[in-house]
Amino acid sequence: MTLDFTNAADVWLESRCYQTPSALHGWLAGYLATGARLTEAQWQQEATDYLELDEQPNDAMSALLTTMYAQVLSELSAEDMHFQLWLPSDDDADVDEQVDCLAQWSKGFLDGFGASGRAQGVVAEDIMDVLRDLDAFSQASVEDPTDVSNAALYLELTEHARLAALTVFYGMNQVAPIPSNNKTLH
Repeated sequence: MTLDFTNAADVWLESRCYQTPSALHGWLAGYLATGARLTEAQWQQEATDYLELDEQPNDAMSALLTTMYAQVLSELSAEDMHFQLWLPSDDDADVDEQVDCLAQWSKGFLDGFGASGRAQGVVAEDIMDVLRDLDAFSQASVEDPTDVSNAALYLELTEHARLAALTVFYGMNQVAPIPSNNKTLH
């Protein structure tokens, strides 16, 4: 079962969760992009805490969270680079709501990146660059909802955020090369 924003939004409403699925999807993507992983119980607790749910997730939310974790990790690590952000479609939201969800996704990514605790010390410059971009995206808003260029700009920002997540993932999840040792041991 492949999940998307619309599927998740329905479960969010049933669970009385007042944040968008975008924020949690961003958090999980940021966390996993660092190379950190969670057990099922840890993920369920992190999601509950991040979403500030008053009670433990119901069965539908819990199942969605389980599927979400597997799907995000699979999409981030897939060779086809088909990872997609959970954002509302044009049919479901106006561009100002879409931009707001992109801002929430970006903030979530940065929150998850930080929560992983894996970015202590020196972070590669290309990763720092995309993190700065995501920080800027987390502040995004639409100034003039009637501006016809908003939709095109939103699509550019979304693609940039998608590639930023993949940049962090590939930069922080590389398998260390096995050192070649040409010396013969006697």
